[in-house]
Amino acid sequence: MATSGPELEREVGLFEATVYGVGLILGAGIYAIIGEAAGVAGGSLIPAFLLAATIASLTGLSYAELASRYPVAEGDYVYVRRAFHSEHLAEATALGRLLMGVIAAAAVALAFGGYLSVFVPVSPVVAAIALIALMSAINFWGIDFSTRVNVAFTAAEVAGLLVVVWVGRGTWGSVDLLEAPLGAVGVAEAVFLVFFAYLGFGSIVNVAEETRDATRTIPRAIVLSIGITSVLYVLVGLSAVGLVDWRALGASESPLALVASAGWGEGGGLLVALIALVSTANTVLILLISTSRLLYGVSKTEYRAFPVVLSRVHPERRTPYLAVAVAGVAALPFVLLRDVGTVAGLTNVVLLLVFAVVNAALLRLRYAEPDHDGFTAPLSVGRLSLTALGGLLTSVALVVVYVAGWL
Repeated sequence: MATSGPELEREVGLFEATVYGVGLILGAGIYAIIGEAAGVAGGSLIPAFLLAATIASLTGLSYAELASRYPVAEGDYVYVRRAFHSEHLAEATALGRLLMGVIAAAAVALAFGGYLSVFVPVSPVVAAIALIALMSAINFWGIDFSTRVNVAFTAAEVAGLLVVVWVGRGTWGSVDLLEAPLGAVGVAEAVFLVFFAYLGFGSIVNVAEETRDATRTIPRAIVLSIGITSVLYVLVGLSAVGLVDWRALGASESPLALVASAGWGEGGGLLVALIALVSTANTVLILLISTSRLLYGVSKTEYRAFPVVLSRVHPERRTPYLAVAVAGVAALPFVLLRDVGTVAGLTNVVLLLVFAVVNAALLRLRYAEPDHDGFTAPLSVGRLSLTALGGLLTSVALVVVYVAGWL
């Protein structure tokens, strides 16, 4: 038995899990990073989105199979521990995921601050800190309340993206989608940045212990959320580069509001800026939920990777309240870095290293534990998963791209 005392409450079904993933992915990617990516890719932003979607799908299929094998909140930690029988590697992987979660929450909170400045003269840093505090409080209050907030916020952010798609639809085809002002290096950098837009799928596994029939539900939610968001990303990207010059997008702190203003006037820009506030706030909430659940999971008595006290569940709220508090506080220092692109880059490096290890874990488990009746990633040669191999190689390649650019 993992811990004494109350357990997490199972309130999440397929709809909620899919909305959870869609909300996390959309808020981080389109609203927070599209301007940075357009600034280095130009018209090639669309191919960059497609390449990033392909890379995310490869690793997403690995997570789907692993979540079907082990539907637990500690996710990555258990996958790596079962595959390599190494507590140190499993702990390093869990630490990487925890760092990714808090750094990403900081990046998206800063994006929230940028959109808020459209309405009020406030420092993005101050706004980001206030948002993290508020979302931590909602996270503590309960998973049922949190998922209802998430469903409402996700509906709003999808509506905002559909506004952008609608106002820019007449410009599709007006931009050379192979235009790469900075060449292949710029496109590669954009793929790296845009990959931040897909970080959400790996966090879906962390609500497995609050999900009904998690063995079936979590894999489906991962596949659905990646597919839905990829379609929206491409359509929004087409409207963005069609309506606004890529240089202006790259320089804007509220890029989608700028796009809506160009296609629908000042009122449209204000509407999308308002929806962007909801979207980025939603993403911060889900990041804090998933990170606190992972911290809760790896702190259980059978693992003791982190202090056992962090696995305590509040008797009334049925949430891991100490893990919630630690996740919120840990995100605050990264807010002080101020620049969304820099913080997103740090997130990606940590995330891609974790993804490489997780893909390697599935490759190993296919041989070490071949008996499995749940979801199985497609495209295999014998027991070798070609998608997991592709996910491993592409994750390492993107890290190399980033390091080479930094040097």
